[in-house]
Amino acid sequence: MTGGWRRGIHRRAVRGVLVGLLAAAATLGSAAAAVADEGLDVAASSRYVLDTGATTVQVTLDLELRNITPDEATDGGVRQYFYTAFAVPVPVGAEDVVARSGGDALQVSLVATGDPSTVLARISFPELLYNQTRSIRLTYSVPGAPPRSEDWTRVGRGYATFLTSSPGDAGRNRVEVVAPEGMSFTSTADGFEADTSGATQTWTLTDDTDATGIWAVVSLRDPDLVDERTVDVSGTTLVLEAFPGDEQWTDFVAEVVTDGIPTLERLVGTPWPGGLQRIREDASPALRGYDGWFDPDDAEIVVGEALDDDVILHELSHAWLSGRSFDERWQYEGLAQVVAERAVTADGGEPSVQPSVQRDDPDAVPLNRWGGGAGARSTDVDAWAYPASYLVTKELLGDLDDEAFAAVVGAGVRGERAYDPPGTVDENGVGTTWQRWLDLVETRGGTSGAAEVLRTWVLTDEQAGELRDRAAAREAYTVVDDADGAWVPPEGLRDAMTAWDFERAVHVLEAVGGLGDDAEAVQSAAEAAGLDVPGPVRESYEDAAVDEQYDALSASLPAAARAITAVGAAAALADEDRGPFGDLGQALLRIDATARESVVLLTAGEVPQAQVAADKVRDRSSWAVPLGIGVPLVVLLLVAVGVAAIVIARRRRGRSQLPEHPGVAQGVGLDPLQVEELGDPFVVGAQQLGVDGGIDRLALDRLEAVGGEEGDLERQAEQPRQAEPPSAIDEPVEEERADAPTEERGLDREGADLPEVLPEDVERPAPDDPAR
Repeated sequence: MTGGWRRGIHRRAVRGVLVGLLAAAATLGSAAAAVADEGLDVAASSRYVLDTGATTVQVTLDLELRNITPDEATDGGVRQYFYTAFAVPVPVGAEDVVARSGGDALQVSLVATGDPSTVLARISFPELLYNQTRSIRLTYSVPGAPPRSEDWTRVGRGYATFLTSSPGDAGRNRVEVVAPEGMSFTSTADGFEADTSGATQTWTLTDDTDATGIWAVVSLRDPDLVDERTVDVSGTTLVLEAFPGDEQWTDFVAEVVTDGIPTLERLVGTPWPGGLQRIREDASPALRGYDGWFDPDDAEIVVGEALDDDVILHELSHAWLSGRSFDERWQYEGLAQVVAERAVTADGGEPSVQPSVQRDDPDAVPLNRWGGGAGARSTDVDAWAYPASYLVTKELLGDLDDEAFAAVVGAGVRGERAYDPPGTVDENGVGTTWQRWLDLVETRGGTSGAAEVLRTWVLTDEQAGELRDRAAAREAYTVVDDADGAWVPPEGLRDAMTAWDFERAVHVLEAVGGLGDDAEAVQSAAEAAGLDVPGPVRESYEDAAVDEQYDALSASLPAAARAITAVGAAAALADEDRGPFGDLGQALLRIDATARESVVLLTAGEVPQAQVAADKVRDRSSWAVPLGIGVPLVVLLLVAVGVAAIVIARRRRGRSQLPEHPGVAQGVGLDPLQVEELGDPFVVGAQQLGVDGGIDRLALDRLEAVGGEEGDLERQAEQPRQAEPPSAIDEPVEEERADAPTEERGLDREGADLPEVLPEDVERPAPDDPAR
């Protein structure tokens, strides 16, 4: 009989110990479920009242015990089963532990467990025989331990975290938590119902958390009772909200934030994006199975009391790395941990060691199926997926130095497409999907084997099937990209590759396959000519997106290469040293100006016009020296003729007052602004070789003015065959006489100029032709 009693109490006591240990470890007492059918019927109701003035929690646990193990008849009599004690877990720091039954005090002893936060309160009572009942009330107070103690029970001014339990049988449990109004409430268990109608708030739970009753850790927080400090870093001000009196936490977080945010900016390759206002110390994340979380809706980071720079930097990195920039949870969680690890190392700390996981672990899933978020409660899959995401990200980016790492991660944050030039932002604002991330890792990061890493850890079977078509398309894309030099392939191809539309990509590849060599020829021509490739020419290639544009490039790119070569040659001709006569001829032929004009036209993408201008420089350059020599000779001849005319006119003074000049051959005008061909190889227009325009207002054979009385009759008082242009005195120099237009228009839209009136273009005037 004694042995039977011992077995009975031992099993029930083991049940209590297991529940206390497993509840503290958040395993919910699953191992204790096997003994839930013992011979003791238990109903339990507990009430926890937070006393903010005394900074304690007052606990009342009511138990109803009934022995349901019947006596057994034996050969020697009757074997009775009875109970003399019952054990429940209480916080290790519990004070004033008292048990009473029927008005009598019962003995209570505290028994240590393997959990530093929990002890067993063993309540002893007289024998409880078959079908007997006993009501017991256990009361105690919980003062809590200081932050970062092994005992995780906390009760302070404005906050509390403690274990609640109701160790009854299934469906016979109740837990109440009472706190002043205005406090927030978080629990490891769902299902608490809130009553906020009075001066206090009450949260009640009657649903069992497992087969052993109700076991839940709760956290209460008064948001108005905090110690605040502000930190200014990277152009933003952050508020640190600590438990009252926890200055050590505030000092630590302030240092991590001040040093860490600039390091994170460098590692992510993007300036601090904002979106964060405060970092708050709270036990809530731990109660949901997390070290901390970043809440963009409330613009806050919530972490526990632990002085863990790895956790703080991980959460800070979520300002960049989140569901707003990356589609899949494994992407931003894996990146956040790898970034935090690099930041801790860079700032001289020791990063946390991540758990080791295998792809065939019981809780493993393809990471693309890992959903949820910080607002959800942590699950067994989360416990596997977090380290698995870290492992995958390390495989993808672990070999990159910080600069290359930042280039890839920053591109993902900004939503860049892998096939665009770095820094090009997708105007559609599409987040970085797992497909785009794989393209960035391989294209920008140069990581080989990245696709196989995703195949193993991330992709479903259907998604893995896309990798074969992708590999073939990327190989063909690389051929085009290598052929077109520093340029990127046309937009139509880049877009198809980004969208993983490999059928369309194959079509575009066929259309642009031969254009890479033409694009390279343009770049080579520019390098040889010492010129920049015209922006519009490059854009016409890189922006091409439809078949008509691809077709046009087959003609426009070779034309651009030819024009670049011609413009480069024209610039070289303009820079040649031709000597003083050559320089004069070059200026008169406008070789420098036309060469510069060809460069301007080419830069603007006016390729045909640039070609014409360059050809004109080439054609005129051979005339520069002859023209430079001939022009001075013509000028000297003109001066001589003018002097001779004046001498002859003076000799005839007094003989006649008629303004006639019989000694001058008909058809040759003596206006110094009109020099006709007199056996010289050129005819020079008045607008280029004019001398003093006022000479034509003097009579050549006398000093008496002719026609001076006729005022505004310019060109009427003169002899018809010697009509002269108005002088500089009468009209502005710019208003010269009109030149007859030539067949070819100048690029500057002027009339015929000296470079266009060459010997092959001029015929001598007939003897009886009037001078111009």
